[in-house]
Amino acid sequence: MPLLNKFDTPASLRDLPNGSPFYDLWSDYVKSRINDFTPGDNGGGFFDPTAIDASVAGAKAITWMGFPRDKIFTANRDDKMAAYQLVDSDVATRRHQNEYFEWYVERNQAGKIIKVTFVTELPEYYERLWLHDRQAVVDIYNSLVGPGVQEADLHNNGVYDKLNDWNTTDGIVHYIQGINTLNDAIGLCRDSVVADTPGNDNFDIRVPFSGARTSVDPRASYDVNMLARKGLMVSFVDPVGVYIAGWDNSGITRPNGTPASNSWWKIIRGSRGKVMRLEYSVPNNFNYEVGDLELGGRKIEYGGQLAEHITVVLHGLAATRSGRKN
Repeated sequence: MPLLNKFDTPASLRDLPNGSPFYDLWSDYVKSRINDFTPGDNGGGFFDPTAIDASVAGAKAITWMGFPRDKIFTANRDDKMAAYQLVDSDVATRRHQNEYFEWYVERNQAGKIIKVTFVTELPEYYERLWLHDRQAVVDIYNSLVGPGVQEADLHNNGVYDKLNDWNTTDGIVHYIQGINTLNDAIGLCRDSVVADTPGNDNFDIRVPFSGARTSVDPRASYDVNMLARKGLMVSFVDPVGVYIAGWDNSGITRPNGTPASNSWWKIIRGSRGKVMRLEYSVPNNFNYEVGDLELGGRKIEYGGQLAEHITVVLHGLAATRSGRKN
């Protein structure tokens, strides 16, 4: 019997009633992205837990920094504020936010930040939900970016438009950056079960994405290949998704110099360990905003300053074929 009966929705979301056919459709979609078994180094490989009978050997949290590594260690390594400004720019495509992690900054009329929203929600989820129940997508938008979203705002000739205004210039619901997709995340891990050249350990090994300048590609590549070289089969813990792993509140101070409250971070979608929408704002009963706070002694002028303190995770799974020991 396969390890898993079917794939759940990201963070086990229930945007439709239990029993809706959509949940089987989503499982079928995820299954279509994963081969039954992709062979890797030393007998390991990448597998579909809904297709193969396996015994769980353990879980592996593949974790990385949400802020784009290439923008802070290469292009602007001597000017962090320039890096923050760059990554916050181009809200219409969020093309600089390339770590499976995107955010949107809300400002008041004076230009001061009042809220930053961070997401790891998948565009494929919304595309498939739209095909099944358009109103459900409209309802989610209205609950996340405010009332007033109409069905006509979200499509072009009936096709769901992930670059609609409510998900770009006027708000954020899910990923829009070109490589931030479930398909790319699966491909990254699947292709990492084979190294380009043999090596004795992770210092020698050269996995397919080890030279990438992002944080996620080399991290996932090394972690997945390390498991494959142990002869283990690798997949994802269900529910499959990219999640916000945690956030570091240290160093954020109020205008009077005292620490800001950790309670100002709010989980909006998902749950601890599987957060997909996180908001940061100062409660209305205070007479100051996020833009009045300091982080590391600097005023918070960009969402990227907070993003640098957030980690992202893929929950990996290591297993053996049932009856086999490693």
